[in-house]
Amino acid sequence: MGKLRTGFHSEANAIVTSVRAELQLGNFDPLDPWKLAAFLEIEIQKLSDIARVEPAVLCLLEEDDKALSAATVFNGSERRIVVNDAHGLPRQCSSICHELAHGLLLHTPVVAFNASGCRHWNQEMEDEADCLGGKLLLTDQAARGLVMRNVPADAAQRRYGISPEMLQYRLNMSGAQKLRRSRTRQSASR
Repeated sequence: MGKLRTGFHSEANAIVTSVRAELQLGNFDPLDPWKLAAFLEIEIQKLSDIARVEPAVLCLLEEDDKALSAATVFNGSERRIVVNDAHGLPRQCSSICHELAHGLLLHTPVVAFNASGCRHWNQEMEDEADCLGGKLLLTDQAARGLVMRNVPADAAQRRYGISPEMLQYRLNMSGAQKLRRSRTRQSASR
């Protein structure tokens, strides 16, 4: 992940606070990406459902780390998220929140592939969506709370429906990992 623009974390935290208030969730409550999508009136479609109608899509329905996770598809101004349901639920949650983050940040839709079949990629928009998507699933306050209460990683992953990778990412990005190291140094010096 590249360096995010100045003020982005504050902007993302304000969006998270607003979204969670609308869903009547506190900072420590798990967020259901499907409920957030329904609230935002964004349909989520399973890739396996599309593959039943369009068999050519079957090649995308893989568990592989490099396989398509999710994508936002537009029909005019209507937004729909297609999620690879061959992936585990924690990855689907992260992928859906990433795509919802693009919408919440009002990122301009772009054509996914150029005429040569190469993917268009805006790293800044992708980094912002990664950051906001992660904050939606596990707020900064919740991440720091996990560290303060010494919650085991597997318990945190189950509670918030996130993968080990997402948990580590959020502990790093929220400052919780620094807090853990600081607490460990303080305990060792006693």
